[in-house]
Amino acid sequence: MVGETTRPDWLSDAYTVADGPEQADVAVLMPGTPVEALDATPLTAHGALMPVINASGHSVSGALYSVPSLQPAALAEAIGVARPVLERLAQLPDIDALADTEALIVLAMAYSRQTPLHASWDFTRPMVVRYAALRGIENPRALLEELAATELLARERFDCIHYCPACGGSRLNVREECTECRSSDLKPAALVHHYRCAYQGPESEFLRGHSLECPKCQRLLRHYGVDYDKPGMVFVCGSCGTENSDPAVGFLCTDCDRHTDSEQMDTRTWWHYAITPGGVAALHRGILPHLSLEASVARGSVGYWVRDFITLLRFQQAQARRYERPLSLLVVRVHNIDAISDTLGGRGLSQVFAHLVDVLSECLRQTDAVTARGQIVYVLLPETPIAETEAIARRLRHTTEAVVAGPMEITIERTEGVDAAAAVLEALTG
Repeated sequence: MVGETTRPDWLSDAYTVADGPEQADVAVLMPGTPVEALDATPLTAHGALMPVINASGHSVSGALYSVPSLQPAALAEAIGVARPVLERLAQLPDIDALADTEALIVLAMAYSRQTPLHASWDFTRPMVVRYAALRGIENPRALLEELAATELLARERFDCIHYCPACGGSRLNVREECTECRSSDLKPAALVHHYRCAYQGPESEFLRGHSLECPKCQRLLRHYGVDYDKPGMVFVCGSCGTENSDPAVGFLCTDCDRHTDSEQMDTRTWWHYAITPGGVAALHRGILPHLSLEASVARGSVGYWVRDFITLLRFQQAQARRYERPLSLLVVRVHNIDAISDTLGGRGLSQVFAHLVDVLSECLRQTDAVTARGQIVYVLLPETPIAETEAIARRLRHTTEAVVAGPMEITIERTEGVDAAAAVLEALTG
């Protein structure tokens, strides 16, 4: 019981108050206890995944269940909600003893709660978005995106948010500004249009005491709708005097004070994430596909995740078809991944893949692209005739044999043209 040092008198003997979080099944946030008390203990998988029952009287994002007051009936109801979560957690391997603890915590949270990991607004954070369920994992967005890229999580759009190019934060003041000096000191003024001489300008130019006089022809404007009208508004800059009917839009970062014009701003898309069947399987195995060939290749300097490679390949296929440009592909098959894994173990296999990525980066150009699916590596070579791929394939095979420990048994198939691209697209999307 977080925030309570003595056992409540009314608590049934069916419950034991643990000495610390590692001995507890459920955390109960007691009345009056600040939510920060949950973060006072070091992060472990057990502590991060433990269901939290909120009886503090405060709003606690990420709590499994909240009760207005902690009474025996309310506690029993909350424990009933927590029990299925605890049963699902009991099915999982000891996450703290495995590599990739934080990634497995993310998957375990989504699996045990049987609900997506929701993004929510939190303006106490520079990025203004948080994942309340992932307490203790600092800046989890990159981790969530990596798990989504490997299809362990599925994404659903939350929002698209501008961010500061200097510090990356999204606590921004969006304001209308002068197009000349970028001051936000803009004052609206009515436009006056004189019918007789067609002069138009801010009302301040026409004012003569309590009357209106045209600054161009010096005639008095007596009757609205007869002598003049007011067709709209204009903004006058209090700093430089510039008049403009369409002010510029600027962004001022409230964290680092950086000013950025609207056309130079970029956006960051945030998502909700739900676990996929592949994520459930990886979680129960306790091994993530960062040990897979696909994930290793994607991290290379010319590597792409499959979904991004597909987009690039379709573009290059269209270019080759329309402009009759050369386009070649290499299909590299690795035949003994399972044998390497049996011999070297998971970490050894990961090191072999890392060596292969180094070889690909060394042998290919920055304009080339690589991805992997299963035990096959696909290499896209834009603007490359098939005759030139023989030397590339030979260098790739030689360097692999010289550098990559294993040994890694590979074969390389060379193909060209839009039909070859279509075959690869079918293999990657089928």
